[in-house]
Amino acid sequence: MVTTSYENDVQALDALRTLLLPAYGDQQPALDRIDRWWRWHPRPIRLKKATQEHRMLRDMGVTPWLRLVITTISQTLYLEGVDIPGTEGDAARAFWHPWVANRMGRKQMSLHKAAIAYGTAYACVRSGANGAVIDCCSPREGIALYDDPARDTWPQLFCRVRTLSPQAESYELWDAWNVWAWERREGAYRFAGVSQHDARDANGDPVCPVVRYLNDIDLQGRAPGEVEPLIPLAGRLNKDNYDRLLAQHYNSWKVRTATGLDMSSLTDQQRADKKMDLRQDDMLVAGEGVQFGTLPETTLSSLIEAKQADVEELAAVSQTPTTAFGKLVNVGDAGIAESRAGFYAKRDERQKSFGVSHMDVLRLCSAVEGRMLDASRFDLTPIWEDTDVRTINQAVDALGKAAQMLGVPRQMLWDMIPGVSKSRADSWREYAETHPDADLLAVQAYQTQLAPVAEVSDGVDQ
Repeated sequence: MVTTSYENDVQALDALRTLLLPAYGDQQPALDRIDRWWRWHPRPIRLKKATQEHRMLRDMGVTPWLRLVITTISQTLYLEGVDIPGTEGDAARAFWHPWVANRMGRKQMSLHKAAIAYGTAYACVRSGANGAVIDCCSPREGIALYDDPARDTWPQLFCRVRTLSPQAESYELWDAWNVWAWERREGAYRFAGVSQHDARDANGDPVCPVVRYLNDIDLQGRAPGEVEPLIPLAGRLNKDNYDRLLAQHYNSWKVRTATGLDMSSLTDQQRADKKMDLRQDDMLVAGEGVQFGTLPETTLSSLIEAKQADVEELAAVSQTPTTAFGKLVNVGDAGIAESRAGFYAKRDERQKSFGVSHMDVLRLCSAVEGRMLDASRFDLTPIWEDTDVRTINQAVDALGKAAQMLGVPRQMLWDMIPGVSKSRADSWREYAETHPDADLLAVQAYQTQLAPVAEVSDGVDQ
């Protein structure tokens, strides 16, 4: 792949101003709209002749529906290790060390949420004083340019923008060799320096060390997030809330009526006092021709049913379990499994996509730290935390049957116990090796007794 690099800061600044910043600005309006809906601050519903009470009810009806969709899927995505065939001990720990050193156990949650919500997020790798440094970046603060967005692994250029103050911003331009930095104050750019990132691909060739995390990409390079296509449906749900609150606020009680009262001679204040008397008094006395009655309250059942229909539609379109929206259904285990099948398929798809990106990041870290053998490993398997909803008894029973009936080594199943991390399972295995139990010692002794005894020569030729 042909890479892009610049010889001096003048060339790099020209690329920043003519290529990267215009592309970055073009994507911001759509990302800002997504951010408002994800961060529960959408533009309010337009109301004609609205009173202060109407606006209050409208604001009370805003619910973070799409944040719930993002959170539900992101809470099933926790990378906890890497399976490296044929590698154990120090070599495996060295490969995993950049992840731990950069606290990616915590950063990955924000990285996954940004990729799912916006459609794209970035992880940047560079050399640091103590090894590889991993930075995570939202598309609202950075953009990568690709020669072929659908097929290229590495971008040609990457730009990161950070706001220092209302009057100042900082810019970074990443190419195949360097990271160029500027500050802009009052429209003037000041060059802040350049540093090498020391990143290579598996072949040892320099690349722009930025890895994309994609929610869903097609063959044309389009990568929509989960929020944008669901905005109209979420707006409909907020309207459902507003309609219910409006009916509940104004029409949720019976209205007492009185017809035939002559109040033409009364002042406005006297009319108001008379209406208050009719509303409060239990015993009413009126003149000839006056009739009293009541108007029924507005039933809310139809409004509630309309909202429930929209909630179920949101659950179906987003492949989110209805239980995430507070609806509990008394069904058996098979029914629960079927209702969550679509959600598990969505989770598995995201694990495949994000897992590839995580392995690219760790390979870049290996190259930055000079471990080119690790940087060229493509036989890696990401290990995700098991977040399926089941009891510990069910899991242990299933794993026990796998060991007894299928002959799977018991120690290899320890990672699959809910709540047991890979590091803890590794410590168990190390302890088991150094502290064999009585049964294992008996088996080893029995095998030693069955082993053939080597013949001892008496030194005489036969």
